[in-house]
Formats: sequence, structure tokens, C-alpha cells
Amino acid sequence: MEQTLTIDGIYNGATGVANGGYSCGVVASFISGDAEVRLNAAFPTETPLTVKSSAEGNVEFFLEQNCSKANLLGSGKPTLLDLEVPNPPNYEAARQASENFIFLHRVDPRGCYVCSPIRPAGEGLRLFIGPLPNIQGKSMGENLVASVWRPSPEQAKADGYIDPVYIWSVLDCPGVTALKLRNPGSGVLVLGSCAASMKEKLPASEHYVVSAWEIDPPQGAKRFMGVAIHSRTGKLMACARQVCFDVGDAVPGSRSKS
Repeated sequence: MEQTLTIDGIYNGATGVANGGYSCGVVASFISGDAEVRLNAAFPTETPLTVKSSAEGNVEFFLEQNCSKANLLGSGKPTLLDLEVPNPPNYEAARQASENFIFLHRVDPRGCYVCSPIRPAGEGLRLFIGPLPNIQGKSMGENLVASVWRPSPEQAKADGYIDPVYIWSVLDCPGVTALKLRNPGSGVLVLGSCAASMKEKLPASEHYVVSAWEIDPPQGAKRFMGVAIHSRTGKLMACARQVCFDVGDAVPGSRSKS
């Protein structure tokens, strides 16, 4: 099946392209259950994208109507995510980490849709991720950063639960932020792939604890991160395994990754 879809410009990461987590959420919206999404290039906003889905549950997104390999922006497939998730920081620790937030993702004048502090409520998720104490001394598998997420009514569907596309968005920035804060000398970090599992429906009326940790040591330009969303009482609500890329001085845009 083939259809056309356009991502609104409000959902940007860098200028003119969608936030990586939001892009993954759009792809995953065509898949039932856990999904694994690969981003070959940044998804442009305000641009018609062609979506091709198969009977097996796989989906591909192409730039314009030319569904050639050269125009493949990203793809998704069903999966079963098996991820060891560390215990979350408590709500107060996450709140304190949020207060130490450092505004990193400001390539666009408005900043990133997920984590910009200069966007008003309703025009961004306002997820302010900050380092947990002793971030440099933590071991593999320990939470490095955290945030409190307070959803707004605009992120809820008619049933009062958060639209999964916003949950996928939240599962992006914490991993990239953790890498940058732990390794300040690293280059531009972009999301390459994300496998995520929605464990529970998230009521938009509640607050959540978001955290991120390193899963494995780096391999060349690749970085491996885990991100989780827990309820205020510590119940796992959603989690993701990310592969991020250090692209040096490159500004995110519609370019392929190897």
C-alpha cells in the first residue's frame, strides 16, 4: 500500500528537518506493537513523503514519489525489544537533574521540538534533560541523565492517553544528551536507529521520570544508548534501544548514514 504524508514544521530538530525521535514515531505509527526504525537520512518537514507498507508489517518512507533506494529516508519493522533497563532515579533526583538542564539542541532558532526551553507549552515537549551526579564516573548500564516530563493536553488523544508519536520523541533526546554531556568533545550526535517498546499507555495527566544510559562501548562513530520512561512511582512505561552516530561537524540534514 502506498500513501503520502507531510510532517509539520513545528516538529523540527535542526532547521527544516524533523526531530529524529518524532520521525521514528511517525514510522512506528504504521507498525503494531514493538518497532525498530532505521533513519537513513533526516526527514524533511513541510515536504510530501511517500509511505510504502507491506502485508508483513514493514514500512518505508521515501522523499517525493520516486521510491528508489537513493530516496529512502527511513524504514521500520516489527520487533520484540529485549532490553535490560536499570532502576530509574527517583522523582526528586530527576527534578534536580532537570534544573541543571543545558540547552544543547539549538541548531534551529526555536530549538528542538523535544527539548527546547524557549518554546511555549503546546509548541514543544519541554523535556529538560540534565546530568545525574558524577556523570563522568558512572559505569556502563548506569543512568547518566534524567528529566521530569510533564505532558500537556495537546499531546493526548481523545481517550486521554499520550499519542505514541510523542513518546517516541521523548525516547530520542535523552540518549544524545547523555552522550554529549559525558563526552563534551564529541561532534554532532544524531539518531541512526531506534527500537522501542510501549509497555503501558501513558495518561497525559501524569508526570514521568525519563532517564538514559550507555548500553555498550562505542564502535567507531556508533554510540549505543538506552532510554526509559517510568511512572512517578517507578513503573516502566516505555523504553528504547538507540544507535547514535557522531558525525563530526556535520549539520543534520537529508544525508545517508553508512
